[in-house]
Amino acid sequence: MIKFLVNILFFLLITASAFAQPSNDDCTRPYVLPDVTNYCSKVGEFTNIGATPSGYGPATCWNGTNKEVWFRFRAFFTEVSIAIIGTNVAEPNLPPGGSLRAPQVALYAGYCGGVISELECKSDGGTKGAVTIVEGGLIVGEDYLFRVDGFNGGAGTFQICINNYNPPVQPGQDCITGSVLCDKSPFVTHRLSGPGLDNDEASTGCLADGLGASEDQSAWYTWVAKNNGTLTFTIRPVTPGEDIDWELYELPGGIKQCNNKVSLRCNATHPVTNPPSNIVCGDVTGLSLTDNDIFEDLGCNRGENGFCKYIDMVQGRAYAIIINNFTNSGSGFSIEWGGTGEFLGPEANFSISPPSGLRCETDFIVVDSSTFQTGGITKYLWNFGKGAIPQTSNAKGPHSVRYSSFGEKYITLTVETDLGCQVTEIRRVFAEPCCEDLPTLQIRVDSVIDASCFGFKDGRIVVSGLSGNPYSDGSNGVPYYTFSLDGISFSPNNRFTNLPPGEYTIYIQDRKGCLTEIKVTIEEPSEIIPDVGLDREVDLGDVIDLTTQILPPDNYAFRWILGDSVYCKTCQDSRALPLYDQYFKIRATNSNGCFGEDSLFIKVKKNYDLWAPNVISANGDKINDVFKLFGKASIKNVESLKIYDRWGELLYVGENLDLLNPLDGWDGTFRGENAMTGVYVYLAKVRFIDDHILEKAGEFTLLR
Repeated sequence: MIKFLVNILFFLLITASAFAQPSNDDCTRPYVLPDVTNYCSKVGEFTNIGATPSGYGPATCWNGTNKEVWFRFRAFFTEVSIAIIGTNVAEPNLPPGGSLRAPQVALYAGYCGGVISELECKSDGGTKGAVTIVEGGLIVGEDYLFRVDGFNGGAGTFQICINNYNPPVQPGQDCITGSVLCDKSPFVTHRLSGPGLDNDEASTGCLADGLGASEDQSAWYTWVAKNNGTLTFTIRPVTPGEDIDWELYELPGGIKQCNNKVSLRCNATHPVTNPPSNIVCGDVTGLSLTDNDIFEDLGCNRGENGFCKYIDMVQGRAYAIIINNFTNSGSGFSIEWGGTGEFLGPEANFSISPPSGLRCETDFIVVDSSTFQTGGITKYLWNFGKGAIPQTSNAKGPHSVRYSSFGEKYITLTVETDLGCQVTEIRRVFAEPCCEDLPTLQIRVDSVIDASCFGFKDGRIVVSGLSGNPYSDGSNGVPYYTFSLDGISFSPNNRFTNLPPGEYTIYIQDRKGCLTEIKVTIEEPSEIIPDVGLDREVDLGDVIDLTTQILPPDNYAFRWILGDSVYCKTCQDSRALPLYDQYFKIRATNSNGCFGEDSLFIKVKKNYDLWAPNVISANGDKINDVFKLFGKASIKNVESLKIYDRWGELLYVGENLDLLNPLDGWDGTFRGENAMTGVYVYLAKVRFIDDHILEKAGEFTLLR
């Protein structure tokens, strides 16, 4: 006997999907990304195929939400760029990141199960196959969420690339107002707006090859070499496929002394759609250690690839670069620096006392020790992290800091020099729990929903915290309690869903580090077990009895969901006439929608038995007076029966003869007269109930 024991809500099995539901289909179960400092997933690593709406509604710039998936990351710097790369049709020269044709992305602060606030939103609109969002002002050490969907309900695979960084001072649009860089940290400039007061400062180089002025949407950056060494960089447009051009200068008169600038390298190569095999211009450009071009002008000529030869920086000399969006869309770029040369700048540094063993509600001292050998530090910006008192400061310090909550904290110091450049230092500290003198923390079980059906993972537990702790006010929007199923990973979400039956330990922790637990059991309904008996073998034409026994006793709705010719499809017990080998399966469903199934296999023996008499008497005594065929219930009818005499003359033709009718055959007459005694020949064509055709021929003797 073959058992099919399935217990699940009936409506969930009405349709079947070719793809499993992604594990990060819900906001409460986001995919946690690793360190997102210049992170890129594998091509096609993620998917929204099979995903469903989470219940949060569409983001402000989306046209709906149908197949969304969620992600979470921790910010270690103050700005982030998130690129979702699907088919990437905007840049045919670059490989696609997956099959998603029109991605949408939205970034959030907050936590699932509570309040989330949208920070940034972008929809591809079905035109480019890739989208990028950039957002600043992130809190270091804070967790952020983003979700991905497809425009117009699109689904497919995609790649995620994230760059978390500290941005430089906002760049100017003229050389003299350019942003001063202190180090080679990568960054993203997400918007460019106009060419500045002088829109033709790059008129002597390759950027002047275009129509009109040499600047469209530009940004200037400048720096001083800290040492002798090589310099390379890579520039990528925020919007794939955009044309980003640049020119690199030496400033002989010093930083921001732009009148006598000397062009060192220049690149105005344009991305080429469907290029010939000997042209490889894409939308990525820069300086490399392997290219030999000093400049590449407008267009894309043979041997050009968007990169020029590296430069050798000289210690103490000043340099500047203009980066221009020739596409004139205002979309920005990202830049990564390389080579052995460094940029001159201050060193942001500070000490923490005591360096370890810190406890929440205990003061500790933060002392600045930043240095800048060739200039002065004019500004300090401190952020002591969430739960800190004070949280920020613009003073040099020292600072006395206290945390109102325990756990991992991040202290950020950004210093700015008299030249306007900024550097940032970030340190991690851990504030130990401090709950000895506080009221006992308790956990309350608000509700438990058992599994709907046997074997189904839809249990739910909702809990809350109880404490006389005076700090349990949820101030500053920070959840006071966090919860966990494993005692390791805590979150403010107090609802645990999609749980299989079993015993669970629920942990609760408050902001002070107090911890307690409670055990909760999710029960499981009894298994529904129908039993239709053992597999069997029958002859073709046999009618079988289908009888079902079932446990536990209940009021069930029955349905035979497999098997032909079942007399009553909705009966617990029924009969059937199987014509071929097959399974007969019954489903029993209770009032809660749970069901169980069982089946048996019927093997049908195809014995096409047929008999014909070898003698008939035809003397009118109604015994053996008619020549007809005989067989089992497997015969449907005799489609034709022909009788011939010994000379081959056709004496009788019968069609669609019924084997159960004793008179349906040849009565031994020909043209109204008794036929002569002797030997006759028959030729029969018989159809069985499975539509098999059998032809049979033979001889018989007619007697009187």
